[in-house]
Amino acid sequence: MPIEVRDPRALRPHPEYARLFEPATAEEMDRLRAALAAGGRFKPLLITREGHILAGVEEWRVAQDLGWDRISVLVAPGLRPTELRSLMVAENIRTREVREEHLWRGMNNFFDMEPLRPPGGW
Repeated sequence: MPIEVRDPRALRPHPEYARLFEPATAEEMDRLRAALAAGGRFKPLLITREGHILAGVEEWRVAQDLGWDRISVLVAPGLRPTELRSLMVAENIRTREVREEHLWRGMNNFFDMEPLRPPGGW
């Protein structure tokens, strides 16, 4: 997948993102804003062909706040919805801390099956 450059205003978080992951805290966003303002972004966002962000939503939000008109992206190949969700879960687990409850919710969406519950429930 070659790296492309897109206008951040043309991108949107994947519709399932908010269901799977809680937004970053204000403190996390402030740290990210300071880091991106100081040095830019080197890792591209992962998006679908339609411009839905699978990984890098917080960075995208900060890029817009900073007034960026270009951001690097990788476009995921055409995948089925369950494959896209699994990729989204995998990439966000690797790049940010995901609370256990959201991991279980993400796994439920990944498998498209009866709800899983962590041992002891939530």
